[in-house]
This record gives sequence, C-alpha cells and structure tokens, in this order.
Amino acid sequence: MNFKSIKDKINKQSVKTFFQKQGLYVLIFLCVVAAGITALVAWPQADENVAEDNGTDVSLIDVPSLEEEMAAASQTPAPSPSPSMLPSQTAKPPAQADSNGSGSISLKKPVDGKIINSFSGDELVFFASMNMWRTHNGVDIQAEKDTPVVAALSGTVQDVYANEAEGGVIIIEHSNKAVTVYQGLGEMSVNKGDKVNAGQQIGKIGEMPKELDLSYHLHFEYIVSGEYKDPAKYFN
Repeated sequence: MNFKSIKDKINKQSVKTFFQKQGLYVLIFLCVVAAGITALVAWPQADENVAEDNGTDVSLIDVPSLEEEMAAASQTPAPSPSPSMLPSQTAKPPAQADSNGSGSISLKKPVDGKIINSFSGDELVFFASMNMWRTHNGVDIQAEKDTPVVAALSGTVQDVYANEAEGGVIIIEHSNKAVTVYQGLGEMSVNKGDKVNAGQQIGKIGEMPKELDLSYHLHFEYIVSGEYKDPAKYFN
C-alpha cells in the first residue's frame, strides 16, 4: 500500500466519522439555506401576482391633486336636510268647527209650547196618520190654533207655499248654509225674498193635514249644509 492510498483511506474515514457525528446539524443548516434562497426568489413573483389579482396596474394609478379634489367637492350637491335638521314649526291651530251644528248657535223657539214629537235622526218612527215608518227630521211643537210663529234666526225667506199634506210652509235661508223650515201654518205674513229678523212673526199656527191625529202644532226643521239637526239642542 502506497502513501496516496493510505491518505485517501484516512480522508474518507475522517469524512465518514464527521458526518456520523455532525451530519444532523449540517442537514438542518442546508435546509435553512435552501428555504432562504427559495423565499428570496419567490418574493418578487408574489408581489407581481398580487398586483395581477387586483387587476390594477400600480404604475397607472392617478392620484388627484389638491386643486382637483377641491373642485370636485365644490360640484357635489349638498345633502337634503333630514326632518330633525329642519327648524321647528309652530303648530297650526285646529280648524274651528262650523258654528251651525256645534252648539254655539242658539235658535229662537218659533212657538211657545211642548215638544210632542222629538227629532229621530236615523231612527225610524211610526206615523199613524200615514200608516208608515219613516224618520222624523224635526220637532213637533204643540200650540193652539192661530198662535203666532216667529223666525228662529235672521235670514231671507227662500220660499212660501201651501199643500194638502203639510199645510202652510215657510223656508228661511240663513248664513253658513243653514235653513229653517216651518210647516203646519195657517196664516203666513211674509213673502219670498223678504228679509226677517230672529223673533219676527212670520205666520200663525194652522192645520197639518197629514198629521190630523195630533193636536194643533208646528213642525220645525233645522238644516245645516244639507244635514238635519236636532232643533231642540239649539233652542235658547
């Protein structure tokens, strides 16, 4: 065996012994180095992939200048104020009810006497003289024949007539779309178009042919805006 063979044998033996004792550490070191090299190589590619995923070319982003931002702000319409931002408004007073029919209007009772038939509203009542059921749209005030009848309110005589069912009839128109009706009159002392005052005599009690089963009386109606009211609620 020559010297070279002996030297090679010693070197191989030393390397083998070194790796047997230190091989694990060398392997770990090589793995760390390899991981570091891989990370350095992959890092620029990852940045490129992120940019590609966002679909944005970073180099093409246009950052507006301060002047452009101010101009855009001046063109943006101001938001509409919410109700809470508006100044408080004074509540409107409630609308006043029509005085006719609210109880504030008072009627002069057209004839002194007892009410023998009341206002029925929507309720049907039986009329024996006519043998039928119907509403009673006014009040019947008992009075002797020829008892004076007066206007319940000031107004203008709208109509004066007589027929075989109601006897003498006077209709007076008042302000605020109110009308009073007087039926069962004998003598009538006003004409159509006359101006009358509350309490002024307009006629006298006569007969009501359709209600001859009752004693002498005045049938009186009070109508506001086409709606029948209970006159008894307004007599003073």
